Amino acid sequence: MKSAVLSIFKKTKPRVFLGELAVVPRTDIKRHLEGLDWFGSVDIDMALRNSLTEAFSLPSIDNIDSPLTTDLVIDVFIIKFQSGGIWDISLGEISFPLFWRPKITLTSRLYYLKTSKIKATFKITEKMNVRDYICRAFSFRPMLDQKDIESLLYQACCKLLLEIQKSI
Repeated sequence: MKSAVLSIFKKTKPRVFLGELAVVPRTDIKRHLEGLDWFGSVDIDMALRNSLTEAFSLPSIDNIDSPLTTDLVIDVFIIKFQSGGIWDISLGEISFPLFWRPKITLTSRLYYLKTSKIKATFKITEKMNVRDYICRAFSFRPMLDQKDIESLLYQACCKLLLEIQKSI
């Protein structure tokens, strides 16, 4: 009898579906300064989107036959990414280094499927740590390769999923 009463008051977890995944095209000046041949002949935006799709293995909203009022949808966007770099700026006799670390930023929104009312929004930024960056900057390896950007992306996705789990 107690379990029947408890099950009435027990809150059921909503189903979560995957909505839109996208990589926002870069418009910053750094895109011209960075060598964007990380992936060889592969389209960088498409490679990032494919990695994003692998990270979020949720059922798509296209597969919903009968939506419930508690169903949630998550959209994820890569709004910014950079490979990092080092430039030596010289003004006559004075010279100083200009550097930036590899970084990726995700934004996400969690909303109700039936009403499109937003439940929560998230923004996660993941940077290469300083020690790894310095080691990479003074090595013969390229500043960022496919494994590095995927690692940053997966770390950001894990943080995002934890934030989403807390909000549900």
